[in-house]
Amino acid sequence: MPFMDLIKKAIFEEEPQAPQAQQPAKASAPAARSAPHAPSQTPAAYVPMAGRDNQFYARLAKQTDLSAVPELAKIEGFAAPLASVIADKSLRYKAALATAQSQGGLTKDAILKGFDSLLMVLNSAASSFNKQTDEVARTEVDAKIAQISDMNESIQQKQKEITDLQQQIKAMQSQAEVSRGKLQQAKSNFAAALERRKAEIQQQRREFEAILE
Repeated sequence: MPFMDLIKKAIFEEEPQAPQAQQPAKASAPAARSAPHAPSQTPAAYVPMAGRDNQFYARLAKQTDLSAVPELAKIEGFAAPLASVIADKSLRYKAALATAQSQGGLTKDAILKGFDSLLMVLNSAASSFNKQTDEVARTEVDAKIAQISDMNESIQQKQKEITDLQQQIKAMQSQAEVSRGKLQQAKSNFAAALERRKAEIQQQRREFEAILE
């Protein structure tokens, strides 16, 4: 009982847009005469919701169709021709059972066991669905959670690297400031030494100029 296609469609398909509310009918329009209510042919069934729930319901309904069970198909086959003759559903199915018992040996217990077999099919479908959703959870959910964990770990590692780089930048900025100060001091020392030596040479030049006259 595969549901994998519907499960994956439910995961990957975009959410459908909500249908717009229909405009109320104009009061001036004449009311149509309603047709007489036809008698119900089958027991009341679950009314499926729109959207993905309807897809799952359609799959389950197909898997548990009454025609799949010989006993249920038989009682329906005897009841259907009586629909136009016996409007009351209870009386119609009792008459159909009486005919089926006399002609085909069908019993009430066999009919009820037929419904029990359909419930067993539903239980099997539920088990299959749960196994398939678990498989999808491993491949589509748990795998992504693991990827997210790896990404978070990578982010933390990169944040640590960024923090280390920022600390290195601060240290280098401090070193650069120290180096700039030392370089400026060296320039000042050089300028002072230059002026001192220049003055000494000029003084010696004057002395030699006087001596050599």
